[in-house]
Amino acid sequence: MKQIFICLSLLFSTTFIFAQEEIDASKPTNFYTQLYNHLEYNYSKNGPDTYGYRAEFMFAPSEAHLILAELPLLYNTGTDKTGIGDFRARYFYLPYKNYDKFLGAFGPSVDIFAPTGNYDHGLGTGAWLVQPGVTVGLMIADWIQAFPILSYQYTSSPVIERPGLFQDPQHGISFQVIAPIILSEKMFLQVTPIYTASNLGMERNDRYIQEFIAQYALSDKLQLSGFYRGIFKDDNHTARLALVVFL
Repeated sequence: MKQIFICLSLLFSTTFIFAQEEIDASKPTNFYTQLYNHLEYNYSKNGPDTYGYRAEFMFAPSEAHLILAELPLLYNTGTDKTGIGDFRARYFYLPYKNYDKFLGAFGPSVDIFAPTGNYDHGLGTGAWLVQPGVTVGLMIADWIQAFPILSYQYTSSPVIERPGLFQDPQHGISFQVIAPIILSEKMFLQVTPIYTASNLGMERNDRYIQEFIAQYALSDKLQLSGFYRGIFKDDNHTARLALVVFL
Protein backbone atom coordinates (compact mmCIF):
# COMPACT_ATOMS: atom_id res chain seq x y z
CA MET A 1 0.00 0.00 0.00
CA LYS A 2 2.82 2.39 0.86
CA GLN A 3 4.51 1.72 -2.49
CA ILE A 4 1.25 2.40 -4.35
CA PHE A 5 0.83 5.69 -2.47
CA ILE A 6 4.38 6.75 -3.35
CA CYS A 7 3.85 5.90 -7.03
CA LEU A 8 0.59 7.87 -7.17
CA SER A 9 2.24 10.84 -5.46
CA LEU A 10 5.05 10.85 -8.01
CA LEU A 11 2.55 10.58 -10.87
CA PHE A 12 0.45 13.53 -9.68
CA SER A 13 3.57 15.59 -8.94
CA THR A 14 4.89 15.01 -12.47
CA THR A 15 1.51 15.89 -13.99
CA PHE A 16 1.40 19.10 -11.97
CA ILE A 17 4.90 20.10 -13.08
CA PHE A 18 4.02 19.62 -16.77
CA ALA A 19 0.75 21.53 -16.32
CA GLN A 20 2.65 24.42 -14.77
CA GLU A 21 5.34 24.47 -17.48
CA GLU A 22 5.80 28.02 -18.71
CA ILE A 23 5.17 28.83 -22.35
CA ASP A 24 8.27 30.01 -24.21
CA ALA A 25 7.04 31.31 -27.56
CA SER A 26 10.27 33.20 -28.30
CA LYS A 27 11.88 30.24 -30.10
CA PRO A 28 10.33 29.19 -33.44
CA THR A 29 11.25 25.58 -32.61
CA ASN A 30 8.95 25.51 -29.56
CA PHE A 31 5.63 24.16 -30.79
CA TYR A 32 2.27 25.06 -29.19
CA THR A 33 -1.34 24.82 -30.25
CA GLN A 34 -2.36 28.46 -30.51
CA LEU A 35 -4.47 31.00 -32.38
CA TYR A 36 -3.18 34.38 -33.56
CA ASN A 37 -5.91 36.98 -34.12
CA HIS A 38 -4.19 39.65 -36.24
CA LEU A 39 -5.41 43.12 -37.09
CA GLU A 40 -3.36 44.03 -40.16
CA TYR A 41 -2.52 47.07 -42.30
CA ASN A 42 -0.48 46.90 -45.52
CA TYR A 43 0.90 50.14 -46.98
CA SER A 44 2.16 50.33 -50.57
CA LYS A 45 3.70 53.50 -52.00
CA ASN A 46 3.00 52.50 -55.60
CA GLY A 47 -0.43 50.96 -55.14
CA PRO A 48 -3.51 50.75 -52.93
CA ASP A 49 -3.40 49.73 -49.29
CA THR A 50 -5.12 46.73 -47.74
CA TYR A 51 -6.24 46.12 -44.19
CA GLY A 52 -8.31 43.61 -42.25
CA TYR A 53 -8.16 40.52 -40.06
CA ARG A 54 -5.79 37.56 -40.36
CA ALA A 55 -6.44 34.26 -38.56
CA GLU A 56 -3.36 32.12 -37.95
CA PHE A 57 -3.90 28.74 -36.30
CA MET A 58 -1.07 26.46 -35.21
CA PHE A 59 -1.65 22.85 -34.18
CA ALA A 60 1.11 21.00 -32.33
CA PRO A 61 0.27 17.29 -31.92
CA SER A 62 3.70 16.77 -30.35
CA GLU A 63 7.01 18.54 -29.70
CA ALA A 64 8.26 17.36 -33.10
CA HIS A 65 5.36 18.34 -35.37
CA LEU A 66 3.67 21.66 -36.16
CA ILE A 67 0.84 22.31 -38.64
CA LEU A 68 -0.11 25.90 -39.50
CA ALA A 69 -3.09 27.31 -41.37
CA GLU A 70 -3.49 31.03 -42.13
CA LEU A 71 -6.22 32.98 -43.92
CA PRO A 72 -6.71 36.76 -44.15
CA LEU A 73 -9.91 38.73 -44.70
CA LEU A 74 -8.87 42.01 -46.33
CA TYR A 75 -10.25 45.25 -47.77
CA ASN A 76 -8.48 46.90 -50.72
CA THR A 77 -8.65 50.70 -50.72
CA GLY A 78 -8.07 50.95 -54.48
CA THR A 79 -10.67 48.49 -55.73
CA ASP A 80 -13.07 49.01 -52.81
CA LYS A 81 -13.38 45.22 -52.54
CA THR A 82 -13.40 42.95 -49.49
CA GLY A 83 -12.63 39.24 -49.49
CA ILE A 84 -10.27 36.50 -48.45
CA GLY A 85 -6.61 36.69 -49.39
CA ASP A 86 -4.19 33.91 -50.26
CA PHE A 87 -4.32 30.87 -47.97
CA ARG A 88 -1.12 29.66 -46.31
CA ALA A 89 -0.36 26.18 -44.96
CA ARG A 90 2.84 25.04 -43.28
CA TYR A 91 4.24 21.81 -41.90
CA PHE A 92 7.33 21.85 -39.66
CA TYR A 93 9.08 18.66 -38.52
CA LEU A 94 11.66 18.86 -35.74
CA PRO A 95 13.55 15.57 -35.30
CA TYR A 96 16.23 17.13 -33.06
CA LYS A 97 15.97 19.61 -30.18
CA ASN A 98 18.46 20.02 -27.31
CA TYR A 99 18.84 23.56 -26.04
CA ASP A 100 21.74 22.52 -23.78
CA LYS A 101 23.90 22.24 -26.92
CA PHE A 102 25.09 25.08 -29.16
CA LEU A 103 23.36 23.33 -32.06
CA GLY A 104 20.02 23.35 -30.29
CA ALA A 105 17.54 22.38 -32.99
CA PHE A 106 17.26 21.17 -36.56
CA GLY A 107 14.36 20.37 -38.86
CA PRO A 108 12.79 20.70 -42.33
CA SER A 109 9.58 22.53 -43.19
CA VAL A 110 7.43 23.39 -46.18
CA ASP A 111 5.29 26.49 -46.74
CA ILE A 112 2.52 26.57 -49.34
CA PHE A 113 0.63 29.70 -50.41
CA ALA A 114 -2.52 29.01 -52.43
CA PRO A 115 -3.99 31.72 -54.75
CA THR A 116 -7.38 31.87 -53.05
CA GLY A 117 -7.46 35.68 -53.07
CA ASN A 118 -9.07 37.48 -56.01
CA TYR A 119 -6.27 38.99 -58.11
CA ASP A 120 -8.53 41.47 -59.90
CA HIS A 121 -9.76 42.79 -56.56
CA GLY A 122 -6.19 43.25 -55.33
CA LEU A 123 -6.53 40.53 -52.70
CA GLY A 124 -4.29 37.78 -54.10
CA THR A 125 -1.12 37.09 -56.06
CA GLY A 126 -2.68 34.83 -58.70
CA ALA A 127 0.01 32.13 -58.35
CA TRP A 128 1.06 29.22 -56.15
CA LEU A 129 4.14 29.60 -53.97
CA VAL A 130 5.91 26.57 -52.47
CA GLN A 131 8.85 27.00 -50.08
CA PRO A 132 10.59 23.91 -48.68
CA GLY A 133 13.33 24.81 -46.23
CA VAL A 134 15.61 23.82 -43.37
CA THR A 135 15.84 25.50 -39.95
CA VAL A 136 18.81 25.34 -37.56
CA GLY A 137 18.76 26.62 -33.97
CA LEU A 138 21.96 28.13 -32.52
CA MET A 139 21.93 28.65 -28.74
CA ILE A 140 24.22 31.66 -28.36
CA ALA A 141 23.16 32.60 -24.81
CA ASP A 142 20.15 32.31 -22.50
CA TRP A 143 18.87 35.71 -23.63
CA ILE A 144 19.61 35.52 -27.36
CA GLN A 145 19.57 32.79 -30.01
CA ALA A 146 19.75 32.58 -33.80
CA PHE A 147 17.64 30.42 -36.12
CA PRO A 148 18.94 30.50 -39.72
CA ILE A 149 16.44 29.28 -42.33
CA LEU A 150 17.41 28.45 -45.92
CA SER A 151 14.52 27.89 -48.35
CA TYR A 152 13.95 27.12 -52.00
CA GLN A 153 11.13 29.11 -53.64
CA TYR A 154 8.94 27.87 -56.47
CA THR A 155 6.38 30.27 -57.93
CA SER A 156 3.95 28.73 -60.40
CA SER A 157 2.68 30.22 -63.62
CA PRO A 158 -0.33 32.48 -62.99
CA VAL A 159 -3.62 30.66 -62.53
CA ILE A 160 -5.28 33.46 -64.53
CA GLU A 161 -4.28 35.32 -67.70
CA ARG A 162 -3.75 39.02 -67.13
CA PRO A 163 -1.49 41.58 -68.87
CA GLY A 164 1.66 42.29 -66.91
CA LEU A 165 1.81 38.95 -65.09
CA PHE A 166 4.86 36.75 -65.67
CA GLN A 167 4.03 33.66 -67.73
CA ASP A 168 6.69 31.12 -66.74
CA PRO A 169 7.31 29.50 -63.35
CA GLN A 170 10.01 31.11 -61.25
CA HIS A 171 12.69 29.44 -59.13
CA GLY A 172 14.47 31.21 -56.30
CA ILE A 173 15.92 31.04 -52.81
CA SER A 174 15.54 32.88 -49.54
CA PHE A 175 17.71 33.10 -46.44
CA GLN A 176 16.63 34.52 -43.10
CA VAL A 177 17.84 34.52 -39.52
CA ILE A 178 15.25 34.71 -36.72
CA ALA A 179 16.99 36.19 -33.66
CA PRO A 180 14.93 36.00 -30.43
CA ILE A 181 15.97 38.43 -27.71
CA ILE A 182 14.59 37.73 -24.22
CA LEU A 183 13.85 41.00 -22.40
CA SER A 184 12.09 39.50 -19.36
CA GLU A 185 10.06 36.47 -18.31
CA LYS A 186 7.02 38.06 -19.97
CA MET A 187 8.44 39.82 -23.02
CA PHE A 188 10.65 39.00 -25.98
CA LEU A 189 11.63 40.42 -29.35
CA GLN A 190 12.36 38.70 -32.64
CA VAL A 191 14.58 40.47 -35.17
CA THR A 192 14.57 38.79 -38.59
CA PRO A 193 16.62 39.99 -41.58
CA ILE A 194 15.58 38.25 -44.81
CA TYR A 195 17.19 38.12 -48.25
CA THR A 196 15.07 36.76 -51.10
CA ALA A 197 15.91 36.06 -54.72
CA SER A 198 12.54 34.96 -56.06
CA ASN A 199 13.73 34.60 -59.66
CA LEU A 200 17.19 33.18 -60.38
CA GLY A 201 16.64 33.47 -64.12
CA MET A 202 17.56 36.37 -66.37
CA GLU A 203 15.25 38.89 -64.66
CA ARG A 204 16.41 38.98 -61.05
CA ASN A 205 13.96 40.17 -58.41
CA ASP A 206 16.11 40.29 -55.26
CA ARG A 207 14.81 41.94 -52.12
CA TYR A 208 16.00 42.68 -48.58
CA ILE A 209 13.18 42.40 -46.03
CA GLN A 210 13.27 43.27 -42.35
CA GLU A 211 10.82 41.89 -39.78
CA PHE A 212 10.34 42.68 -36.09
CA ILE A 213 8.11 41.01 -33.50
CA ALA A 214 7.49 42.19 -29.93
CA GLN A 215 5.40 39.86 -27.76
CA TYR A 216 4.21 40.25 -24.18
CA ALA A 217 2.49 37.69 -21.93
CA LEU A 218 -0.75 39.04 -20.47
CA SER A 219 -1.46 35.78 -18.63
CA ASP A 220 -0.59 32.09 -18.80
CA LYS A 221 -2.64 31.58 -21.97
CA LEU A 222 -2.87 35.08 -23.51
CA GLN A 223 -0.15 37.12 -25.19
CA LEU A 224 -0.13 40.42 -27.08
CA SER A 225 1.99 40.51 -30.23
CA GLY A 226 3.14 43.35 -32.49
CA PHE A 227 4.61 42.69 -35.94
CA TYR A 228 6.33 44.84 -38.60
CA ARG A 229 7.66 43.94 -42.05
CA GLY A 230 9.43 46.33 -44.39
CA ILE A 231 10.25 45.67 -48.05
CA PHE A 232 12.26 48.83 -48.52
CA LYS A 233 13.09 48.58 -52.24
CA ASP A 234 9.37 48.63 -53.04
CA ASP A 235 8.47 50.89 -50.10
CA ASN A 236 5.94 48.32 -48.85
CA HIS A 237 5.22 48.07 -45.13
CA THR A 238 3.03 45.75 -43.04
CA ALA A 239 1.97 46.24 -39.41
CA ARG A 240 -0.03 43.79 -37.29
CA LEU A 241 -1.38 43.72 -33.77
CA ALA A 242 -2.45 40.31 -32.51
CA LEU A 243 -4.03 38.65 -29.50
CA VAL A 244 -2.46 35.20 -29.12
CA VAL A 245 -4.51 32.48 -27.42
CA PHE A 246 -2.73 29.28 -26.34
CA LEU A 247 -5.10 26.33 -26.44
